[in-house]
Amino acid sequence: MKKGFMICFTGVDGSGKTTHARALLKFLKHNGCSCVYVWGAFRPILSYTFFAFTRLFGYWKIMRKNAFTNPLEYAPERVKKNFASLMRLLFFIDFQIKTSLKIRLPLLLGKNIICDRYFYDLLMELELNNLSSKNFVYLVSITLPQPLITFLMDANETAINKRRNFSLKELQSKRKIFLRMSKSFNFAVINSRLDYSYNQKRIQESTFAHIHQSTNLIKVVRKKEST
Repeated sequence: MKKGFMICFTGVDGSGKTTHARALLKFLKHNGCSCVYVWGAFRPILSYTFFAFTRLFGYWKIMRKNAFTNPLEYAPERVKKNFASLMRLLFFIDFQIKTSLKIRLPLLLGKNIICDRYFYDLLMELELNNLSSKNFVYLVSITLPQPLITFLMDANETAINKRRNFSLKELQSKRKIFLRMSKSFNFAVINSRLDYSYNQKRIQESTFAHIHQSTNLIKVVRKKEST
């Protein structure tokens, strides 16, 4: 059975990830390429207990709707240092569980996935809150399915600030981290300030180019294996 491919969209909330992801999904289906849409953002499973524990001690107060909640936001530095490793372990397990069900298994069954948000968004939030580590980034990166291509939707912080309940300073910090990550993970950066139709066409062309390149690579490998 032919393994499926995954196309990812990441970036600051309000940058157009979902809009472009669903538009690409529609475009690929219209052109005979069957795909499924997956919301790939982090959601606590086993770590719910950790969130409950830290909430009990007042280390965080408000659960942000459709956004990352730092369970150690108001914790003393000593507590953060002691519990950050446990938190990352639970997050790692949670992401493995979710990814296995929603991404890894469907890919093995030959399904193609358009993934709206992925582990990159969690890495950004952890770095923003000084809760990340090099080992965690490395382990997550090598153990989770790799996208065929990831599009980073890079938007103007001021424009996003008008639509999202985040401070301008926070949005600027998030954008800087994403742009830094784009070099490490080789994101295709899309300027959301440009015309929507122009950006969607770029996304479609880049996607087709990567699909074609991947298909040719598979043919070459199979040809070598048969000789």
